[in-house]
Amino acid sequence: MTKEFKVPMSQPAFDTETQEYMFDVIKSGWWSQGKITELFEKNLSEYFPSNVVAVNNGTSAITAALMAHGIKNGDKVVVPDYTFIATSSAAKIIGAEVLVADVNPKTLNVKPESIEQLVKQHDVKAVIVVPMAGLPVDLDPIIELSKRYEFVLIEDAAQAIGSEYKNKKIGSFDHTTTFSFTAAKIITTVEGGCVSTGDKNIYEKLRQIRNFGRAGDGQYIHRLNSVNFRFNDIHAALGIKQLEKINEFIKRRIEIANRYEKNIKNLTFQVVPEYTTTHSHMLFFAFAKDNQMKEKYLNFLRQNGIDARLPYHPIHRQPCNSELADSNCPGADEIFEKALTLPIYNNMTLDECDLVIDYCNQVEEK
Repeated sequence: MTKEFKVPMSQPAFDTETQEYMFDVIKSGWWSQGKITELFEKNLSEYFPSNVVAVNNGTSAITAALMAHGIKNGDKVVVPDYTFIATSSAAKIIGAEVLVADVNPKTLNVKPESIEQLVKQHDVKAVIVVPMAGLPVDLDPIIELSKRYEFVLIEDAAQAIGSEYKNKKIGSFDHTTTFSFTAAKIITTVEGGCVSTGDKNIYEKLRQIRNFGRAGDGQYIHRLNSVNFRFNDIHAALGIKQLEKINEFIKRRIEIANRYEKNIKNLTFQVVPEYTTTHSHMLFFAFAKDNQMKEKYLNFLRQNGIDARLPYHPIHRQPCNSELADSNCPGADEIFEKALTLPIYNNMTLDECDLVIDYCNQVEEK
């Protein structure tokens, strides 16, 4: 197995201006959450636009969002069966019971009819939807379901900053949306995340939840039971500079994705519905015709220095979710059987992209 990859799965984009700005914060002597974090939140609020609270990571963002909406021990929460584990673990860690909805194997996103089936059968308090790889979920029918069945809608948009649904940015809707800024994301703060919401009351609760339940009416007055989800000014400085370049980053990712789709011969790709205005392509999924061919592509690419990866296991297949093992989610199973991810990142060169394409096209179909 190649130890040093010619083309990594992902890598962050970083420049001298960003480095100097971060050093200025370090030299200021104020490193924890403060004025630079406030500026980052202000810039994010204007970008979406929405009300934004920065937190220490994307999982904390989901946890804080659930807490702010009053989700508690024993409540039922629906999540897509195909998503990163944090979507379900954040709900389970506060004692909620997770139910899994199946996904469309072509878009990788949750099916509204699968959500409706579950909310008809169970007293569901919240539904978390996930724009997989940055592809927006078809929100209109799910928002309609949330009103009809009176559940809280939360969007785990860890992979979707910059994506747009019907000309509107993910994160600008009234419902609560969470984001992640880990190193592989569209913009990074090394670790970090945020929550956006159109509800001012939820916004105020989030600010308290982030800071041990403090309401700001006294140094050690705590209105809520909570923990420490605080951000810090050093990482916020990085986030400010990253956000300034987000349109440039997304433009390059779209260029790479289009080049893959045009030139790779024997793989198929995530279907992008007409309601999608912008797909930010935080990840790039490709599909072989079956599991055997998927493994063949993965092995060949990795042996030749291309950091292709296995996809996530469906939530119901995870060892930590044994109570969900009998769930019937054929769409999620199909994705896992056939999918792999190819390298994509903000500063990826066209030469690196073409190298991935060339090795993909060298794999012989059986």
